[in-house]
Amino acid sequence: MMRLLPVMIMLLLLSAPLAAQEYEAALILQHDSGVVTGSWNSAETEILTATEGGLARVWSAETGEPLLTLDHGGNPLTHAYWVNEDAAILSADESGLLLLSARDDGEELRRWRLAGMPVALMPNAEQTALLALTREGAGVILSLSDGARLFEFQAPVEISGGNLSADERQARAWTEDGRIYAWDVLSGEEQSYDLPSRGMLLGVVWSADDSRLLAWYTNGSVNVYKTDGSGVSGRAISGVRHNSFVQRAIWSRDESLVMSWAGDDTVHIWSVAGGRSQQVFRHEDWVIGARWDADEARVLSWSHIYVYLWESETEWRRFRHQNLARGAIWNGAATRVLSWSWDGTARVWEV
Repeated sequence: MMRLLPVMIMLLLLSAPLAAQEYEAALILQHDSGVVTGSWNSAETEILTATEGGLARVWSAETGEPLLTLDHGGNPLTHAYWVNEDAAILSADESGLLLLSARDDGEELRRWRLAGMPVALMPNAEQTALLALTREGAGVILSLSDGARLFEFQAPVEISGGNLSADERQARAWTEDGRIYAWDVLSGEEQSYDLPSRGMLLGVVWSADDSRLLAWYTNGSVNVYKTDGSGVSGRAISGVRHNSFVQRAIWSRDESLVMSWAGDDTVHIWSVAGGRSQQVFRHEDWVIGARWDADEARVLSWSHIYVYLWESETEWRRFRHQNLARGAIWNGAATRVLSWSWDGTARVWEV
């Protein structure tokens, strides 16, 4: 027995840090199906969630009390946003139905039907219009004030995503084979060009001034290209390589760094100038998502059933769901984290 005592003490010491990683959520918002997205309103007094069961809900961010429910008739939701200074909610489902609803009483203000499942919804800066794109390549710019269809266009093939240019003059979409399509929203002129990579394209994001393009692929590469809006200037000017498909990549605030995450269980933060990883966060499963806090001092990431908080390359805290974590965001002061999951909950954690 005496010989076993040191071993037992060592096991207790080793298990203490693991136990310390388990935290109780400050708030649990229970849903009837998996939660696909979540967000705070600008005052952080309310939380908007959307589910695969076809419901968008508004909750009190302090008590967890449900305040409003919007029903898409059982069709799984794809998007839900606060718009018009939080006075309205924009929601979309897989059938192609878009609803603009009043926040105070849920009154339906506008209704649109898209030709297919939306893969991209992007309000303009003033939130007076909305770019909507479906997987089938149907695109439209909608007026949020009177519901008018301001501009409609059609890609010739199935698309993966899209967005508006920085000056909002151009609607853009991309395909898995690496082709970028762009339409001038005033003249209707269409152009297209290819990215010089052999991998299957999974996503694209432009720099703030549209002079550079960040793209990521199934072969593990993340590349930065120079672009003039009508093409890219030769080969990539920077990039890194993961050991598996890249889930996504984002720019830092000053666009000197990129954070990318992948199926190789890692998040990399790397220099655009040097193309070298400066920090690597290692997980136990493939990484679904990640984001910086407002100061870009800490990283929030989610993988399998856990949401991780990192300082430098050190795991600071770990929050646990009962099923796969689907997404997470910081609040403005980075003192709380909102996460959501296939387990049918959205949870608020104190940081």
